[in-house]
Parts: sequence; C-alpha cells; structure tokens
Amino acid sequence: MKVCVHCFNDLELKRFIISNSVEKGKCDSCSNSIVSELLNVEELLDFFAEFIEIFENDESGTPLINIIQNDWNIFSEEKVCQNILSDLLVSLNSSLFNANTKVCYVYDIEKSTLYWEMLKEDLKWKRRFLTDINGMIELGWDSFFGKQNTLSPSRPLYRARLHFNGEKKPFSNKDMGSPPKRKSSSGRANPQGIPFLYLSTDINTTLYETRAIYLDDVSIGEFRIKDNSKIIVVDFTEEESPFLHMGNLPEYAKSKLLKKYISLDLSKPIRRFDSELEYIPTQFICEFIRYITGADGILFDSSLHKGGKNIVLFEQDKVECISVAMHQVIKVEIEAKNISFKKKH
Repeated sequence: MKVCVHCFNDLELKRFIISNSVEKGKCDSCSNSIVSELLNVEELLDFFAEFIEIFENDESGTPLINIIQNDWNIFSEEKVCQNILSDLLVSLNSSLFNANTKVCYVYDIEKSTLYWEMLKEDLKWKRRFLTDINGMIELGWDSFFGKQNTLSPSRPLYRARLHFNGEKKPFSNKDMGSPPKRKSSSGRANPQGIPFLYLSTDINTTLYETRAIYLDDVSIGEFRIKDNSKIIVVDFTEEESPFLHMGNLPEYAKSKLLKKYISLDLSKPIRRFDSELEYIPTQFICEFIRYITGADGILFDSSLHKGGKNIVLFEQDKVECISVAMHQVIKVEIEAKNISFKKKH
C-alpha cells in the first residue's frame, strides 16, 4: 500500500514521507487527487511499532481508530486511518487486530491520568489543604509541567472590563490590572483573595471571556511584557508529534494526556447555577504549577471563543497596561442545539 503526505496530519510523518519518497503519483489511500510524494506504508512500521505499544486490548474500551484520532490527530481522515492502521497492524503482527479493536492505554499511563479524576473528587469532597503532593511527584507530575515556554516580549496581550454604570470613559491603565486582594473573587485559576491576572492573546477572545452582550460598553487594555522581564508559562495548548518522543513515548503520553484533561477543566465555562466547588481542582493545579515548577503562569485554550487562547499570570509585576480603548458590542451570535428527549409512544 502506498501513502502520501495528504494521508496524515502529523508533521513528522509528513516530513519523513517527503524526505524518503522516490516516486510521485496519485495516492490510493486517501481521497486527495493531487500528485504528490508516495511511500510504501511499510516504511512507517518503525514509527508505529512503538506507538501502538501504549495501548492494550480492552473489551469495554474505545475503538483504536477513535482514540488515535481524538487524542493524537495523526491521520487526515477516519477512512484513511482505518485503511492504513489495519494494514500496519497486520504487518506488525499486533495483538490489536484492526483499527476497530477496543483498547485502553496501558496501565502505567491510565494510572497517571486517572489520578487527576481522583484528585478532583478528593479536593472537592474529602480534603483540601493536606493533599498528597508526594503522590503527584511520584507520578512525575512535576516533570510533566516542567516543560515551559517563554512568551515573546513583542506579543500583545489583552484584558477586557465591562462598564456597568453607563460611564463612557475607559478605565485607567492602572484599573485594568488584577483586582485588589480584598475584592478578588474565585476564578477558574485563583481562589478568593489571591488575585491572578487573566489575559487573552487577541481582542475578540477577551470579549468572549467577559461574556459581553449586545450594546455592552467594554474597556479593553493592551498589555506588554516589561523591558528586561521574562514570562515563562506552562503551555496547555501545545501539540507535538508523538514520533518526536520515540524511546520515551509512554512518559510523553502521560504528560500529553494529563495536560489535555486539565486543559479541558481549565477551559470549561462555569454556568450560572454551577457551584464554585468546580473551581477548586484547577485552582489547586495552578498553585502546584506556581510553587513546584516556578512558572509565571499558564496558557490554555478558550472554550468561549474557538481558536482563542487565554493566559493566566500568577503575578502582574512583569507586565504593564500600555493603553486602554473603549469598545461597544454591536453584534452577538448565538447558536443552540436541541437537547430535549422525545417521549416514546
């Protein structure tokens, strides 16, 4: 079977195909009709031999094709994944018979990621101030958050504040920072009384994050990193090919999946009737990151604005608001789906 770069989303596999291809043509494995570099699928066996070892058979698990696409986004489409993966599994003589075999991650990976679910319940309902930090470190969580990125000094960041009193004058630069300790309420990342600075990487995202509605007046502040300052964040949005971590793939899988599950909780919007107890696990993990890894903050996806990213800084002393502009919301789009159940007659 021949494959091409259009069969995959994974950048490492794309690069490998381009570098090692000796022929061009139309690929039979995917629906793309463009003439491109072709490679025998057997050339990819070394990549997948280690990769499939992080899974094991589980009759109550998830089809392999689904877990690979949802967690790793390796193939360009499901049909391509079905064809190529089934062929590779036969060549590898794997106990995972085909792409639809139900699987779970191997125990060591499952143990690390399931600990997050147990920790959430423990923090909300059992104990809050004497949590087993040693258990987290034994699982390697400190190293999972140890890979950090430095924010570009030229990158603008934004924060929005709603006007509730009809005032048509923008807030001052000083008032766009995090609130005073005594006025600081609980947030997704911070507990009450410990203010963090919530920023977004673009203006639209910060408007969504404030949940501004039609004709709301909003002050939007632009922030920059101060001269001679460096901000290091744990990046929950980072996507890397698993094939960059050959030889250490199980550890990378633990880190990636843990960050994914925590990121979902960080991004999950709290509804009006939800309890602030839902904040506690992510508040805890931010404190763990702050004091165990020494990072200045976190970067994560916005759930309110697709493609948007949010940054939480544990301290605001390394950034400054350089300008504030007044905006008015002139358009709001709402999309809904029917979640009611039809009664059976």
